[in-house]
Amino acid sequence: MKDVFEEALKLMVAGEKAALSTIVSSKGSLPMSKKAKMLVTTDGQIIGTVGGGCLEADVWDEAREVMDSGESSLQKFVLTEENAGDSGLNCGGNVEGFTEPLVKDDAEDLFTEIARIRAERESAVLATRVAPGSASASKLLVREDGTTIGSLGNPETEAAIHRTIKEEGKVPEDLLEVIETSEDAQGAPQRVFVESIVPEPTLYLFGGGHVSHAIARIAATVGFRIVIIDDRPMFANKERFPMADETMTLDLETAFNELKIDDLSYICAVTRGHQHDKPVVRQAVQTEAAYIGMLGSRRKVAIMWKEFLAEGITQEQIDRVHAPIGLDIAADNPEEIAVSVVGELIHCRRSKGKPSHAVRSMSAVG
Repeated sequence: MKDVFEEALKLMVAGEKAALSTIVSSKGSLPMSKKAKMLVTTDGQIIGTVGGGCLEADVWDEAREVMDSGESSLQKFVLTEENAGDSGLNCGGNVEGFTEPLVKDDAEDLFTEIARIRAERESAVLATRVAPGSASASKLLVREDGTTIGSLGNPETEAAIHRTIKEEGKVPEDLLEVIETSEDAQGAPQRVFVESIVPEPTLYLFGGGHVSHAIARIAATVGFRIVIIDDRPMFANKERFPMADETMTLDLETAFNELKIDDLSYICAVTRGHQHDKPVVRQAVQTEAAYIGMLGSRRKVAIMWKEFLAEGITQEQIDRVHAPIGLDIAADNPEEIAVSVVGELIHCRRSKGKPSHAVRSMSAVG
């Protein structure tokens, strides 16, 4: 899955025209994530998405006009049956899309810094002044340490963004809001779209077998950074896992000493047997990982939990583990198991919580 910011930077570096569309407000039932962006190039290519049907087509048309005129625009879309037209997109919501021309001299440094922040797994807040008719959008990037790039030309709004980071103690992953600011020189209220810039979540797959390979293929397409870990080099290498961002050969008993696990980490123990899953899960429950899952039958899982309790691991820690792993879709082969696992990963990520432990697949190993 191509990153919109990364692709935008490539176009600016190459000196090519492009237009970036962002959903800045939404209400009701929508055909897309509320955090939606779409980049349109001069040859008509689309990177990212703002939805489907007539919405995407209309935004594409607007992006072409923005590239030609060199001025930003703000469009409103009403997605009801009455307004669906031939495309039939009648979700029942409405959205505002801000489309801006990408201007190399004005934005290249800021987009370069966004690329660096994401590559080094840091976080920041990006604020964009929603000002239709402008040749370039005023932007401010605020890093977690408070340092900045760019300007909104409004000290009051900039101070409010700094306070958000300070009050939270970090950049919230799901930050997405529009700030109504003081009036401009013409007496009109200004609007600023604020969003978080955070690293993509990392999926740590312990085990390099068939199930792990199938999970990696699907998870990579939905925005997870993939790290494969096995204690056998022939099962953890780039040739076997070309979709992986990293492959590591580590002793499973001490693997977590080499890893940086945070609340954007997702851990799946899908090794060749429970004797190898056990040290992975034992270490995983001591971390702040967003998700921990283990492949296995209910009987084997129950036995492991008894052993963990005897070791002093708490029931609260055990309850964090999704085992058997995946949503219950009666999966019967590695590819189907992968669908159930990635479905659960997405649910956990988007719901900001963990699915009920009553919802599980019956997938088993050995």
